[in-house]
Amino acid sequence: MSLEPRYKLKALILTLAIVCGLVTPALAGPAEDHAEGTRHNARGDVVAAMPLFRRAADAGHSGAQAALADLLQKADFSVEAIAYFRKSAEQGNIEGQYGLAAMLAMGEGTGQNLSEARKYFTAAAEKGHQPSINELASSYLTGGLGIEESERKGPEALRWIRLSAENGFRPSMEALSKAYRAGDYGLVTDTKLAEAWADKASKSSGAQNRRRSAKKAISLEKQ
Repeated sequence: MSLEPRYKLKALILTLAIVCGLVTPALAGPAEDHAEGTRHNARGDVVAAMPLFRRAADAGHSGAQAALADLLQKADFSVEAIAYFRKSAEQGNIEGQYGLAAMLAMGEGTGQNLSEARKYFTAAAEKGHQPSINELASSYLTGGLGIEESERKGPEALRWIRLSAENGFRPSMEALSKAYRAGDYGLVTDTKLAEAWADKASKSSGAQNRRRSAKKAISLEKQ
């Protein structure tokens, strides 16, 4: 057999394999790998998702970096997880910023760094990331993230508390109700608004009231 027919046969076999989904085309880019990894991950197949996320992440895809970091964190590879969260965060990805901030706040995979955690929560919150907004609001309410007592009743505190309340965060709704009764945060006392926020808080489903959830462990081994 000559070399040319042999190469044609190999090309045909490879083409059939690609069409049948047996192999991934070499030309698939980071965006495609991320999308495919996301589909596997949504089905709960993290073993299939992991290499796709990793390949896209190592090619610089910020969404894949955040997704890979999330899987690594849940599998207790905290040091590697925070490294990928940081790569994603530095590209401005909000999930990367939130994930990095959460790990820094807890001191997971690194030393605790509350000021840097606050920085990245704020960066994500400024883009409208609701969990980050809730984190900031909660921290102003409780003094978390190293927020000083002198900052807790100022305009920045009111800004995040109001934003989170408007999106259904119950502790912020309750705080606004109390603030309108007492005139906190520089607000003019307003009984009607106080009652309105109290009513909204009582009717809140709690869907927006979760802060960072407990890490759900996963296994990257084939079951």
